[in-house]
Amino acid sequence: MLPASSRNVSTSSTNPISGYPTYGVPAIPPFSVNVSNVNSHAQQTGGAQLSSLHQGTDPNSPELLKEHLVLAQDQVIRVQSLAREVLSSIQNAYNPSTSPKHTSECIESLKQCIQDLYDTLRHSGIGALPLLAPNSKSIPTEQQLLSDASRSVQVLYETLKRSQDSAAVVANLLGGDAQRSTK
Repeated sequence: MLPASSRNVSTSSTNPISGYPTYGVPAIPPFSVNVSNVNSHAQQTGGAQLSSLHQGTDPNSPELLKEHLVLAQDQVIRVQSLAREVLSSIQNAYNPSTSPKHTSECIESLKQCIQDLYDTLRHSGIGALPLLAPNSKSIPTEQQLLSDASRSVQVLYETLKRSQDSAAVVANLLGGDAQRSTK
């Protein structure tokens, strides 16, 4: 646990360690997590919650979507707390009170929670939903989302096409060199 002087809550726009933006999410002081409890909870709730949500309900019902959203939000919160615990353990690695075993257990718990979140997002369909910026005040229309997706696909297609054209030019140049050397 960090000393009381380093537990201040800041709302800076970038993470001072990684330099990545925090998107207005306040920095929460790290707290101690009992890794064995988190692991057992993740094992108990990993696929069981998702499979129990599908029994006897319409897979396209709004109620099921809301349940999936709540489950995903809970898992994101768990991943965030474990990530903060891992970050704290890594930052205090040379502190005599920090155990390397505890740090490695935290990292393994984080990996498991991320895998559980990935599975939940993938199997529930929540992961296919568009992400909105936290500070966006207007929700894009379906037409805007469709045009954004079309532009993204077009950019990817053009990138792949350029790559294939470049590979063809290189292959032709190498093929020409091979023919000249055999003559």
